[in-house]
Amino acid sequence: MQGKKIISVLLTCMLILVNVAVPSATWAAASDGQAITKAIGKKVTVTMETSEGTVKKRINSGSTIILPPNVNGNGYTFLGWSTISRQSCNPMYQAYEKLKVTRNIHLYPVKYKWSQEPNISVDRLADSVNKYSRIIFVGDSRTVMLEGTLQRQCDSSVFNKVGFVCKTGQGLAWMMEEGEKMLLNKVGRTGKNTKPVAVIFNLGVNDLIHRNGTGINYDSIASEYASYMNRLSRKLTSRNCELFYMSVNPCNTAMKTTRKESEIRGFNSRLKQRLNSNFTWLNSYSYLMKYGYTTSCEFRGNADDGLHYSMITYKRIYAYVIKKLQKM
Repeated sequence: MQGKKIISVLLTCMLILVNVAVPSATWAAASDGQAITKAIGKKVTVTMETSEGTVKKRINSGSTIILPPNVNGNGYTFLGWSTISRQSCNPMYQAYEKLKVTRNIHLYPVKYKWSQEPNISVDRLADSVNKYSRIIFVGDSRTVMLEGTLQRQCDSSVFNKVGFVCKTGQGLAWMMEEGEKMLLNKVGRTGKNTKPVAVIFNLGVNDLIHRNGTGINYDSIASEYASYMNRLSRKLTSRNCELFYMSVNPCNTAMKTTRKESEIRGFNSRLKQRLNSNFTWLNSYSYLMKYGYTTSCEFRGNADDGLHYSMITYKRIYAYVIKKLQKM
């Protein structure tokens, strides 16, 4: 598995000292490839139980470490880290999170077992949302797979109320060039005396790709999204639409190295701040991290790429959104 081939390098590179408490500390590469410090001070030990075995680092007390990602194993999704062993969801810390260490600490991977995920029924769920005449999801491959899940697992009548505007591998440029026109055509001319249309956006993950080893600026990308979405919101609200933005949902960087979990979190935070009051934020990212998700994807031959989800997870995401709409 490609993720396992790079995990040793990731652990060595990511579990590094950020010079906070001891600005004069310097690092050098040891002959065995491990990092060592020449700083003098009280030492503490960070122990991490990884998929490649136990990793220990001696660092200066008060220093900050960046927690590494870890690959998914057989039948589970890696969610993050905890000081409690055998925790299955709701991690204390996430990959790439900065952690100040003042004492010895032992960190264990939080593993969500796919077998524990509830297979819920969502067949008639949208019908219970009486406020809206229709519900339209707008997004990329994850939304395409959400639509495919409903097609496979629900009665066709669900599409009487639920529609989709989505395309695999796309982001903001597609939305501006093609998606907007498709969405406006699907919304139509909804009068103010009729029930509003709920529009749920879930775009962003494909604009956070590191291509050919290049970096990205998630802050700038979030600003571009907010600028466009705020303009688009005026067109949609004039057609009696109520707008929702669903956070870009989690991935596992160790499995999908072109995405970085901390940048997804950063993008979500910036975008939420900059969208105007026409939007309601749906924090499905935190929901999935708290309760777990499965990345064995039937639409990819049951492969686990750390990015796409199982049909069971897509149904839970759909149910999360619909239940939020019920409360509006």
